[in-house]
Amino acid sequence: MKKILLLLIGLSLQSCTAQTNFDQAEIRKQITVEETRSILFTLAHDDMKGRDTKSGGYQKAAAYVTNYLQTHGIQPFYAAYRDSLVTDSLTSYNLVGQIGNYDPKRKTVLLGAHLDHIGIQEGEGDQIFNGANDNAAGSTAVLQIARFLAQHQWEQNLLIALFADEEKGLKGAFHLAERMKSEKVDLAYMVNFEMIGTTLTTGENQVYMTGYNLSNMADEMNAVSENFVQFLPQAKEYNLFKRSDNYAFYEAFSIPAQTLSSFDFQNYDFYHKAGDEAEKLDVENMNQIIGTAAFTMAKLLKNKVLIEMNPGE
Repeated sequence: MKKILLLLIGLSLQSCTAQTNFDQAEIRKQITVEETRSILFTLAHDDMKGRDTKSGGYQKAAAYVTNYLQTHGIQPFYAAYRDSLVTDSLTSYNLVGQIGNYDPKRKTVLLGAHLDHIGIQEGEGDQIFNGANDNAAGSTAVLQIARFLAQHQWEQNLLIALFADEEKGLKGAFHLAERMKSEKVDLAYMVNFEMIGTTLTTGENQVYMTGYNLSNMADEMNAVSENFVQFLPQAKEYNLFKRSDNYAFYEAFSIPAQTLSSFDFQNYDFYHKAGDEAEKLDVENMNQIIGTAAFTMAKLLKNKVLIEMNPGE
């Protein structure tokens, strides 16, 4: 009996070790090009009608996301995952899931991307704005990273959010940020994924970060995955930090809340055009970005790296 007990303890320790030793090659085997393509093409399909609430496409996309979360053991943070809001007299909702148990006494990390796009627009030719890069790509990343992270236990609370009504002025993100603040969620930092379906002009498997110098997030990510996060001058020039869902959480919590993207205004001609189709994206490179982001987040979480605002910024 004693030998059996020792064996069980040993196996338990091995299991715990396996949960916390992360290998990038193994993670890449789990986050496959095939799944990346499947999620992306589903969310950017004509059946989703441009993922706008008015067209009914957002609701279809949300149902797909909800099923994915349920299938992969990501629990609802709110009832049925929904954080509801009203925009332009239409009810919509963010989808919010949690990985593992939520303890209000612990720090919380949030991963997010906006699920909505601009729907059906009248005009000649193709009227469905599928929004493959903007932002089926970012939503795909959040789902796959969440699935990977849900296989492990963490000492932080982990939340994931797919936002509604980003295209209508970041309405979904601001609604969720204010709700989480009122509920006293102790948010440590937020990482947002936006338009990662193209190859950054500086090279493959790279992203840039909005608000690059506001915090140490880029430095800490690059300490894990060298040269993964780049500085893009245009991001500062166009004030992109304030133009995606990260900004709502920065405003509400005064914490590092930043966006990763690979759309650099030179590498894709279909921003907010009907031609933003899944077939035009570099799925191989997108899959590399997702795998690297998953590995990087796992290392930051495992090592309990402190992500903080830079003094004076």
